[in-house]
Amino acid sequence: MRNILLIGDFNSNKIWDEWDRWWNHSDVVNELKELGMESFYHKINGEEQGKESIPTLYFQRKIERPYHIDYVFGSIEFINILTKLEVGTAEQWLDISDHMPIITQYKKY
Repeated sequence: MRNILLIGDFNSNKIWDEWDRWWNHSDVVNELKELGMESFYHKINGEEQGKESIPTLYFQRKIERPYHIDYVFGSIEFINILTKLEVGTAEQWLDISDHMPIITQYKKY
C-alpha cells in the first residue's frame, strides 16, 4: 500500500490491551504495520506504544487523566517527507476540546 494516511481518535492504547481479548490496540498496530503503515508519533519520538510521554486526550478535560488515543499512521512515503509533528498542549487547547490536535507538516511531494 502506498501514499496512505490514517488519522483519528482510535479510543485505544496498549495500556488497555487484555491478553485474552480477541482484538486489541496492539493487534491494530501490528495489522497496520503489516500493511506498511506506522504511527508517526512513535516513529519520530522513539517511544513504544503504551509508553507515550505526550497525551492527546485529557479525559473529561482533567489534567490528571491524560491518555494517548489519537494517532497519525501512514505509509513510508509520508514518513520520508514528514518535516514536523507536534501535539497541541493542554494550556492552548483544553478550553476548546479534551483532545489535543496532532499537527503534521510535509515536504512538497
